[in-house]
Amino acid sequence: MISGRVVNTSIKCLAIICTAVSAYAATPACVPQEISPGGEPVVTRFIPAPLPRAREVIADAMQATGVLLFKNTEQSVEGERALERVNVLRLPKGDEAIHAKLTPIVQDGKAGAQVRVETLRRGNKKGTPKHAWSTTVLDQAACLVSLLSLDDPLQRPRISPAEGAEIPVADSIAVPVRSRHFFFNTDLKTNQIVPFETAEDVAINESIVIPAGSLVTASMEEVSDIGEFGRGAKGQIRFKYLVLPDGARLALRGIVDLRGKGADLNKLEKTLLVVGSVATRTDLASGTGSGFAVPAGTLFQAEVDGEQKFRVSRATLPMKDQN
Repeated sequence: MISGRVVNTSIKCLAIICTAVSAYAATPACVPQEISPGGEPVVTRFIPAPLPRAREVIADAMQATGVLLFKNTEQSVEGERALERVNVLRLPKGDEAIHAKLTPIVQDGKAGAQVRVETLRRGNKKGTPKHAWSTTVLDQAACLVSLLSLDDPLQRPRISPAEGAEIPVADSIAVPVRSRHFFFNTDLKTNQIVPFETAEDVAINESIVIPAGSLVTASMEEVSDIGEFGRGAKGQIRFKYLVLPDGARLALRGIVDLRGKGADLNKLEKTLLVVGSVATRTDLASGTGSGFAVPAGTLFQAEVDGEQKFRVSRATLPMKDQN
């Protein structure tokens, strides 16, 4: 069994600068940096993704800066930075609201969205906000476009592997996966399905048996809110299966324990956080309990649960095996 642990007390979220964009699934081309404010209050940038996907990555990026969304429509995303989330993400405190306006356009022959992000003072107060987060939001959104699929894996049409070869998949093969969206402990309920997707192609005998961007489903096995006496929120995600292009399900196993600051302090002295390709160890300290958060694009490891066989489309086979 794989057990990864994500603890909010050690999260220093990533602002990610993107250098290339894949047309379909993950081709990591980002340099991770710690999320921090800076730049101008108003920034406009082209996001090379269909409008629905551009809106999703903007919403996820805004939440990674501590924003609680109160408006999320087709062409507008708005929210204010909430103290609880700012503390969990260990970000600078401030008085900011963030508003984004999205307009579908075509630039250099590529359809996408022109996104204008503005940092203001929350509560419609006048004056200059303490920090500016507009550049950070757009950097983070641009990277999510490159790390994750542009289309929704839940809505993907099935592709028949007619005349494909039957491929055996051994038990315990590692499957890297990324969280599809940002989630905070208050967003989750027990038995809720949480979407992930495969982070890279998985090849066996030179055949791509699991394409990057394949849907991976996980469920919240348990989740609790902040308790009394400084107890932090807790949750557990269990990976269930991934969906192959023809709709077949490949069973997975793996558990992620999610614990806010103050959760089980008598049992957990240290814990491992994995964000992207960065691993950090942090001592848990006593204090006020808090929630937990997982940014979109966070990398975890699942593994194949038992030996399985399925057919692979001829298009994924090496040329020598297609005849």
